[in-house]
Amino acid sequence: MQGLSLSGARWRLGDLIDFETLFAQGDQSISERDRTLFQQEIAPELAALPESRRRAVGLRYWLEIRRARSAEAWPSQAWYSFLAVARWGVFGVMAMLGALLVWGLCLGSDQRVHVVIFIGLTLIVPWLGFLIFTLGRLVAWSRTRPPFLIRMVLAPMTRRLPDVAASWRQALADSRPARIAVTARAAMLSQYGGLGYVLGAVVAFVAALLLYDVRFYWQATVDNAFIIHAAVNGLAWPWRAFWPAAVPSDALIAASRVAAGSTQAAMAQSGPWWRFLLTTLLVWGIAPRLLLVAFFAWRERRALAGLDFQAPRHRGIWRQLAGVSRGATAPANADRALVLDVGGHGIEGTAVRGYMLRRLRVAPGPTYRVSVLDDAAEAAADDALAEHPAQVILLAADWLLSPKQVKRLQQRVRMAVGPDVPIVWLVVGEDDGAPGAPAPDYMQHWEALIDDLRDPATEIAAYDPTA
Repeated sequence: MQGLSLSGARWRLGDLIDFETLFAQGDQSISERDRTLFQQEIAPELAALPESRRRAVGLRYWLEIRRARSAEAWPSQAWYSFLAVARWGVFGVMAMLGALLVWGLCLGSDQRVHVVIFIGLTLIVPWLGFLIFTLGRLVAWSRTRPPFLIRMVLAPMTRRLPDVAASWRQALADSRPARIAVTARAAMLSQYGGLGYVLGAVVAFVAALLLYDVRFYWQATVDNAFIIHAAVNGLAWPWRAFWPAAVPSDALIAASRVAAGSTQAAMAQSGPWWRFLLTTLLVWGIAPRLLLVAFFAWRERRALAGLDFQAPRHRGIWRQLAGVSRGATAPANADRALVLDVGGHGIEGTAVRGYMLRRLRVAPGPTYRVSVLDDAAEAAADDALAEHPAQVILLAADWLLSPKQVKRLQQRVRMAVGPDVPIVWLVVGEDDGAPGAPAPDYMQHWEALIDDLRDPATEIAAYDPTA
């Protein structure tokens, strides 16, 4: 692989957009060149990976190959450019709004600032907006249609390639990690707006302090001084111990109150008030948002690392690329597989030995019957599964389409052998009493059924007597 190491195979949102665009544009066909390149360059890189990671890394490698072969611009390039413009645009607009608000508060009423209104408009209102935004995301989370902010994040791609918008929506519906990642990016964008708002407020406040003699007061018809004292003490607890000069005293709070009927604020000392308000903006307005930006960035990376690509279209393209590879092939040093005859239709592993050796690269071991009305046979199969085979081959007749039976047997085998042992459902037809290729219609239903299991270590293969 050129330019893409194993550590560089991490998925990003732009990669996911490009990958889904391939499907939406019908460009997901796999050529013989793709398969050869996959077997020679990609498959060796995947050998040491656990089953849960192999598909995500392999498809990321394949996407990089497709990018390298194309001279055209990919959608992710425009998307990243749009996000950069949107991030700084939201930051700038909100910074101007915060600056104008604080400038108006400081210059109105003879440069007297009502501390409760100041804190309410610069801190409480923005955090209430964030809370409403978070609750809205939780309400919209269970819907297939993405919430507004997610649609906004995908908007540039929807306008540029409207014919693929449905594919991106389907990707969000199919994958919970993808929804988490896009939602985290939208939430991160909102925090840049919050940062701009508070930083604009800080700059305007400092400018007003340098240019004018700003005074501070609070006012209420009912004497609720105990609430003001509690609020000041609560907001100031992070810096009270090492910067007491930025904490208004009880006497100053009392002296700053304008009682009902008064015409002007008490000329109280303003130093502790402006230091308190400025520090409050920095500590409660900026620091938490920086932490939230870091949290949402981590959440996005973590979600994208959890992409399993188990949707039917992803499993289909994986089968085209890798065939039935390590996700369904035992290691070379343990090349015998436990064979289970599903339903007791009488096909032994030795009857399909040639196909297993050539295509699955494993040799059949003893064959046991399962899902039969024979307690002794079921007990023998359970004993064989308890011996921790390196691989399990489930031989199933193409007409044996029973979703409940398949899911019960899959769960039974998986619980016995653990999450990482490869399982292959080998579907066979009947050709004059001998194993034959399964009927195409049956095979389509089988693939949909096995894909619905969403088990990264389980694959399906169609028996081919000529292979």
